[in-house]
Amino acid sequence: MTEEYANRSARARSPLRGRDDSTDRDDEADLRSLLASACEYERRNAVLALVERAEDDGLDAETTSKLADRLAEDDSADVRQFAVEVLGVAGAEASAIRGALEDADEWVRAEAVVALSRVDPEDGLLCDALEDDSGWVRRNAVIALGKTERATFADLTDRIKNDPHPAVREYAALYLGERATDDQTEDAVRLLAAVLARDPEAFVRAKAAESLGDLATDRAEQALETHGVTDRSDDVKRTAKRALASARGVDPDQLDIELDDGPPGGGPQSPGETPGGPGPGAGKQRPGNHQR
Repeated sequence: MTEEYANRSARARSPLRGRDDSTDRDDEADLRSLLASACEYERRNAVLALVERAEDDGLDAETTSKLADRLAEDDSADVRQFAVEVLGVAGAEASAIRGALEDADEWVRAEAVVALSRVDPEDGLLCDALEDDSGWVRRNAVIALGKTERATFADLTDRIKNDPHPAVREYAALYLGERATDDQTEDAVRLLAAVLARDPEAFVRAKAAESLGDLATDRAEQALETHGVTDRSDDVKRTAKRALASARGVDPDQLDIELDDGPPGGGPQSPGETPGGPGPGAGKQRPGNHQR
């Protein structure tokens, strides 16, 4: 289990903790019974504890059925979000997860994309999620499709140019270099160079620099030298220097480049959408990508 997940885990505060008949590993049947509790806190903690149970040993069919009921019926968005997470970890039937892609809460939908990508990475609904109103859902869709190489060059280009959500552009920039064929490399470098020069978000520019280093053309190296190692963000400059070294097949310390100190961010770092739209595609926002 990652440290990030451990920070969210409810095991230490499980509603069963401290009972005489409980063990260090919460009993699945007891946790399942708590899914029907009138107390949202107990339902939420029980579902979170079941994530750990699913990771370690899987879950009984009866438990996944009860979780599917919670996902469809619970009035707590937190419970629904964690329920769909458990279903994905447990490898439940995709049919139990698909409905959550229509949930009113964006975090439930975003988690549903992750869960569906676990149990059925070829499901066509993952492509549909690229058009979701929520940037976080679109971000997870880009990652899911990028990992399975189902994100097309056109999809990623469109997201980079037009998506107002920085996290979507960030991962689209990461996967664009991987998806570019030989005859698309020049277009990919041109777009990523524009992102590196103009995107307002530092972490988007950093991913563009990383991809340029992987593409390793003369123009990619030029962009890294012109815009990357001179970026206003320290993070971007360091990433660009590593990318330039990778493109040239040398150690970063072998480059005769001194980085000036700068701010770690160098651009808006809000998790929301970029005001005014993204850099390279400003003014070309796709219908349905509503700012919040």
